[in-house]
Amino acid sequence: MLNRSQLSKLFMLLMLLALHHPAQAKLIKCWENKAGVRECGSTVPPEYSQSRIEIVNERGLVAELAAERERKRIAKEQEDVRKERARLDSILLNTYTTERDLIIARDTNLKAAQGQIDISTGNLKLLQSNFDDLQNRAANYERAGKKPPEQLIAKLNKARELVKQKKIHIESKVSSKKEMEEKFKRDLTRFKELKRGRIN
Repeated sequence: MLNRSQLSKLFMLLMLLALHHPAQAKLIKCWENKAGVRECGSTVPPEYSQSRIEIVNERGLVAELAAERERKRIAKEQEDVRKERARLDSILLNTYTTERDLIIARDTNLKAAQGQIDISTGNLKLLQSNFDDLQNRAANYERAGKKPPEQLIAKLNKARELVKQKKIHIESKVSSKKEMEEKFKRDLTRFKELKRGRIN
């Protein structure tokens, strides 16, 4: 196996050949193997294809393509985040004039959300009561050694499904209210920052 010095000489030789025969020159690719030794060639072995690859062109210039792509990707993500934050800040300032306006909106929305939860909870109690009644009727048939009528079984199954769906609905409403509380909390903090001129 070639040592580092020999590899460096080989690398320089390949570069000189590329410069000497520009018409036939090919890009030289370099990578680091598992032993930490730099290797170069016209193709990268599959096991190193995801590693940091350096490309040397016919003028001997090194282009760290993977690193450059990553830098551009990160820069774009940061710019996207900045633009989105600026958009949300603009909406926040255009929607509310004072902290009091935001607090009133928060309390009004949370009260309305809780009202919907309370109504749904009341409906659930009615559905649960109907289900319990149907279940007791079916149990009476079974205690008497009789099979419950098909119509009763169908009603019982439907009532069970309605109870299940209403519980899921309430859980969703409770979750939405919690998210709303968290959003208003973040908005209030951000609104104060913007009004005080501490825009990040």
